[in-house]
Amino acid sequence: MRQAKAILAGTIFTPTERIDDGVILIQGHRIHKVGRKSEVKVPSGVQVVDNRDRVVVPGFIDMHIHGAAGHDLMEGTAEAVSAVANYLARHGTTSFLATTATASIDRTLHAAQKLGEFIRASHRSHGAGDKIAGAQPVGIHLEGPFINVKKRGAHPASQVRKPSIPLLEKFLSAAGGSVRVLTLAPELDGALAVLEFARSKGLRVGIGHSNATYEEAERSIAAGATHAAHIYNAMRPFLHRDPGIIGAVLTDNRVSAELICDGIHVDRSAIQLLVLSKGIDRLLLVTDSLSGAGMPDGNYRLGNFTVHVAGGVCRTVEGNLAGSTVTLDAAVRNLVSFTGLSYEQCLPAATLNPARILGLEKQKGVIAPGADADLAVLDRSFYVTQTYVRGRPAL
Repeated sequence: MRQAKAILAGTIFTPTERIDDGVILIQGHRIHKVGRKSEVKVPSGVQVVDNRDRVVVPGFIDMHIHGAAGHDLMEGTAEAVSAVANYLARHGTTSFLATTATASIDRTLHAAQKLGEFIRASHRSHGAGDKIAGAQPVGIHLEGPFINVKKRGAHPASQVRKPSIPLLEKFLSAAGGSVRVLTLAPELDGALAVLEFARSKGLRVGIGHSNATYEEAERSIAAGATHAAHIYNAMRPFLHRDPGIIGAVLTDNRVSAELICDGIHVDRSAIQLLVLSKGIDRLLLVTDSLSGAGMPDGNYRLGNFTVHVAGGVCRTVEGNLAGSTVTLDAAVRNLVSFTGLSYEQCLPAATLNPARILGLEKQKGVIAPGADADLAVLDRSFYVTQTYVRGRPAL
């Protein structure tokens, strides 16, 4: 086997199966075989990596991240994308969607164009000459500008736009086919037409930064919305006679929910309610992290405005929460702590579930023959000790 290695593991979570005393055979950038060591023959001459005291899981997938390590992804530079990608890999994340914030049309077009170039390059190359090391950018998430100014959160009111198919077409064209997710407020005039157009182009549509009623949210779900962006945050609050988006998401099994599981954005009791209502299968852990993630307290950029980070909490000058500094490996551990579920039970929320939403479940978020060799190696306390991105060690 050329360019092959065998990873021995004390435990493998695939994540749909637990394999003790397992082995993963990797050929090139894909998984060749996985199973118990007693059942999988390791060819002679193959590099063997001994992690029999460790747990191996699929690499995490972050479908909502703005930046990290002092860089905002809307910078659209190799330096910015590499810094974020390397930071993510240190925390077990192997794939991510570069997420834009609401900004001027020119700024968004520039970011979409540059990010699209990096994403396409990452799919063409698997060798040591890759421009971007670390986690792989697999697409763009457009968060806005088609949001409700009343629920804009940290997004600047001056740059919020009415839903527009021609404007979305411009963004998609600039990105060269790399946009995978659009977040919008479904109650706005023209929003459902934009939603249906986005779906026709293969995008997944999230409802968020929205003041939609229950009925308006349900109409968007019927039209093809797949998930809610950072559930509970920047949306109409739940009231017993006005359940809004939250009520629709909690009760409609057609839609999944992003969760920022940092203990700041959502109280643990609300997280427990979410899990009881949706189950783990429809939960999507995201970081929504920004350039201040992994950095000391101070001022950092999100799109074209400044966010202050203090004690790991990100806020705008008005005091609104503005993204997070959490990592997905920590988010999974937090979910375990907040719900009392096992690590194995919580793991799909950061691996298989986002892969399914993005249509990548044959390639990402799983340890299975034919899938990319995206792996996180964890100690017995579930902290990352090594990450493999398409078969290459990242740490």
